Amino acid sequence: MSKLNTPVDITVFLDEQGYSVVPEGDILIIQDEDGLNIFAVVDETQIEFMVDLCSVNDLDTSQLEGIYGNILDQNTEILPTCFGIDSSDPDDNHIVLVDSLATENLDANELLLALDSLAVNVVTAHELLLPYLKRK
Repeated sequence: MSKLNTPVDITVFLDEQGYSVVPEGDILIIQDEDGLNIFAVVDETQIEFMVDLCSVNDLDTSQLEGIYGNILDQNTEILPTCFGIDSSDPDDNHIVLVDSLATENLDANELLLALDSLAVNVVTAHELLLPYLKRK
């Protein structure tokens, strides 16, 4: 098996494993069999994963302190994945799940485990955030 340290190597491997992988610029959009989109960036040293959960604007902003406290507390339970805030758009911050792996000696099982972990933790994250979503 070839090394898993370039976007091309990772794409070929994940395609063989049944994932759909679409390169979009420097980002790989990895979709699992359930339709979960996992965004990945691969550089010389690591692969970084991100799953977009929701916009902060979709949450009851009067409860943000409690929401942030709960997701920070949950970070100790959903290892190795963790919650974060994507502030790349200052007008629309997003709650995300993130993870990263070193690519130097990346093992196929390690890569698949990281993707599975993200998928499982999305369920936990949705259960945590659901009570805080604005009602339409």
